[in-house]
Amino acid sequence: MIRALILACGNSLRGDDAAALHVARELRSGLCEPETAIHSSTQWTPELAESISAADVVIFVDASAVLPPGAVQTRKVSPIPDAPGSFSHRSSPAGLLALAKRLYEVIPSRAFLVTIGAQSFELSEELSEPVRLAIPEVIERIKAILSGISLPSDGPRDQAAPS
Repeated sequence: MIRALILACGNSLRGDDAAALHVARELRSGLCEPETAIHSSTQWTPELAESISAADVVIFVDASAVLPPGAVQTRKVSPIPDAPGSFSHRSSPAGLLALAKRLYEVIPSRAFLVTIGAQSFELSEELSEPVRLAIPEVIERIKAILSGISLPSDGPRDQAAPS
């Protein structure tokens, strides 16, 4: 069993959609323990259910078109089955947890979704400034989850807001 699984989702050619891929790259550079598996892809697919079932904790990381640019949100995820036929494009974190439970009869004891508010999904290989500035906050939240000592806030935090 792996201790932790980080699943980063994004498209490196769609601007801020690549935010989670940048986070994964940073985490792979030595910020995580060897027991932490990091997987990056353009979408979450049903094949991930097996790896999810083998983890103690899973952290999904993605860009958000709903949050303000640069805002970071962390929330717990519980298994909720996706609608029938929804696996054809992209699976949700809750749906993947439900699939892991149905197929392997086990899910991680803790599951989280960390999202970063995106400014642009236009064709580009560059992150916007608000998203680029939010990357350290995302990494800190992931480290807090992995430490098991402190749970991050469930609400969004706007990176552009003065401290």
